[in-house]
Amino acid sequence: MDLEDALRTERKLIESRIADLLDREIDDSLDDPLTRPMMEAIKEFTLRDGKRIRAILLVMGYRAVGGNDLDRARAASVSLELIQSMLLIHDDLIDDSPERRGGPSLHKLFESHHGSKGYRGDGTGFGINMAIIGGDLAESLGEKALSTSGFPPENTLDALTCQADMIRDTGFGQILDLYSEALPEWSEEMVIKVQKFKTARYTLEGPLHIGAKLKGASIEQLKALSDYAIPVGIAFQIIDDILGFYGDPKRSGSEDLADIKEGKRTLLIMKALELGNDDERLLITDALGNKDLTVEAAEKVRAIIRKTGSEEYSRKMAQELSQKGIKALEGSDLDPEIVEFLKDLAGYLLGRA
Repeated sequence: MDLEDALRTERKLIESRIADLLDREIDDSLDDPLTRPMMEAIKEFTLRDGKRIRAILLVMGYRAVGGNDLDRARAASVSLELIQSMLLIHDDLIDDSPERRGGPSLHKLFESHHGSKGYRGDGTGFGINMAIIGGDLAESLGEKALSTSGFPPENTLDALTCQADMIRDTGFGQILDLYSEALPEWSEEMVIKVQKFKTARYTLEGPLHIGAKLKGASIEQLKALSDYAIPVGIAFQIIDDILGFYGDPKRSGSEDLADIKEGKRTLLIMKALELGNDDERLLITDALGNKDLTVEAAEKVRAIIRKTGSEEYSRKMAQELSQKGIKALEGSDLDPEIVEFLKDLAGYLLGRA
């Protein structure tokens, strides 16, 4: 199975499912000119450019344990894209982000809607309130997509419970992430804990488990998927943090300041604080959370991270975690073709930076 071909093919099939489901929901929902724009906005937001990696991993988790009803699996996978929309909408509120995936964040979209219509009251508050509701609606639609996907009731219940646990753990990870910005002291151990709950559980383990549970996977099969997903998921986040500090070709230079301006305590930052001298630590702490941070000041932080060896340390840890996850698949009772896909995926995620 060629990784890029598989990702591209599944993405198209899943996006078609997303559009069909949301079109039905728009037609079946309350036929009111004031509610329809929200449903249309959720559809547009969800279908913006994205990798659909979580939905694809649900399908692969299902296939890994012998599932072959791929139409139903793809219908179920739409749930994760809608859950993703909910989390992104709410994350944009937390970070006060004006954009998402090349378009306005949902709260900014409805703030503009308020202004263009000449409505009464505060447009900013209107946008925030509508985005909270929009996120809640997206989650409810995601739960419906999974619960009505047509799998045996006991398997569907197991999958829904798994999805609820995944959302809960993502919430725990978000809570810890906010504390990481607020507390004066943090640790490498806590950084990894945030990455486990906020990324590894949500991006890899949860989707794989949901798909596997729809087929009625064994405890041993679920363990093999977990032993792969948790280390690879943490490695994925470490690489994502490196991209956040040193630049993603798809983003502008100003966007690459976001992680520093938000005061994120990533592995890069924690190791640099540990290894740097007093002046370097002071420069880093002054930059973290500084909303007026300049490109020049950010470059000094990046130079310190490289000088202290923090970047090299982070890349090495990501490599070791990725290899640990790949090794966990050896000898597992999983479909060999999907095992190769997951191994290739780990390499692909690691090679982004």
